[in-house]
Amino acid sequence: MSDRRVPRRQLEALSRRDGFVCVWTATEGDRLVPQHRQGGMGGRPDKHRTENLLWLDSLLNGGIEADADLAEIAKAYGIKVPIWVPDVAAVPVFFAHEHAWFLLEGDERREISAVEALDRMHQIYGDEYFAWKARADQSPRAALLALRGSR
Repeated sequence: MSDRRVPRRQLEALSRRDGFVCVWTATEGDRLVPQHRQGGMGGRPDKHRTENLLWLDSLLNGGIEADADLAEIAKAYGIKVPIWVPDVAAVPVFFAHEHAWFLLEGDERREISAVEALDRMHQIYGDEYFAWKARADQSPRAALLALRGSR
């Protein structure tokens, strides 16, 4: 069985890249945990790569594992990536509190346009992505989380 703990050097790189804030709500504090975008529960040796990690409130982290609707919103925003996607770095992430999409490139992130993000998500997920995104954008949960992050 592999170690489930994220190595300290990866956590430091994650904080340098994104700050120590929840990607979804911009909250800070002791409830933040490293969210494995893909394969967080398994023993994959590459799961601790920085492009596979985001800071997420621990309540949301548990929520996206337990609630199918919240998991779908997380997939629409690139926070959760299905295990069958071959390259997690190809999936953009929406930083709701920054109102911007980014590609995570190891210890760096690069902002991309919403149009490019939509195109990339469609290439990866097909038409199913449009249904996820439409539901995410209309979800009261997503709206409340986004509002919490806009200060």
